[in-house]
Amino acid sequence: MTHRMIATILACLACSAASGQGGDQLPSFEVASVKPAPTTPGGRHLCFPQDPILYRCTGVTVSAMAFQAYGLKMYQFPTYSAYTTEYNVEAKAPEGATADQVKLMLRNLLAERFKLAAHFEKKEMAIYELKVAQSGLKIRESSPEAARAAPAPPVPESKMDKDADGFPIYAARPGEARWLRANGLIRVVACAASLDSLVNYLGNQLDLPVIDSTGLKAKCDYTLTFASASVKEGRASAASTSPDEVAPPSGGGPTIFAALERQLGLNLAKTKGMIDIFVIDHVEKTPTPD
Repeated sequence: MTHRMIATILACLACSAASGQGGDQLPSFEVASVKPAPTTPGGRHLCFPQDPILYRCTGVTVSAMAFQAYGLKMYQFPTYSAYTTEYNVEAKAPEGATADQVKLMLRNLLAERFKLAAHFEKKEMAIYELKVAQSGLKIRESSPEAARAAPAPPVPESKMDKDADGFPIYAARPGEARWLRANGLIRVVACAASLDSLVNYLGNQLDLPVIDSTGLKAKCDYTLTFASASVKEGRASAASTSPDEVAPPSGGGPTIFAALERQLGLNLAKTKGMIDIFVIDHVEKTPTPD
């Protein structure tokens, strides 16, 4: 499963990792089918979590389902690639079930059908810590009126005017952080949004945990623009280079580290920290029958 697919699953099903493995304490799907997936070289791994009561995946592994059910980050699951058998899964939740309840039902399905037993344990590892920079915070807290404002009708990007950098001139909807790409640059436009999506993006792209130590709980408006190449270069140098030593990308535009400080007043510094790691103790290769 590619980083792009993993990031998509994460964006759709992000939640706080929770403890507790007792299947008898978790809600269940009304009906669930788990079948071995046909072997298709180069096949696609597709999940459809957007329906609030239907969980449907083709070519999905136990790792991918656990990743979704527990809201994991890649750095929390070091044995992710150890489980490669693929299944087609379709399960229906009771009418009115919330997204968080569906995640709990998926945990129960893993425990019942695959006898999954797992736990979290602490591990010290290299991390990035996101803090307010010494130069001071530059993010603007959203006004209550902006957060409550009705969203403007959506407009296709192809019909939006472009700015000098080639980006669509886009007004984010309340609660949204929109990611745009143009001419080797990435721009994040956020309105009345938390930093969660930005922190998740940084953690996924830099291949190291990113811990939010800013203390910012309010919804904020912000715009961040940086060179897309700087993310790859930052990831490649993460093991041995401090953020301050990452060279500007050859294609122009600031690095993600410089952009965070200059544009948002945030500092991304490498340090060490204790991280919750997801460890699978037992899993059956053959699921119990439907």
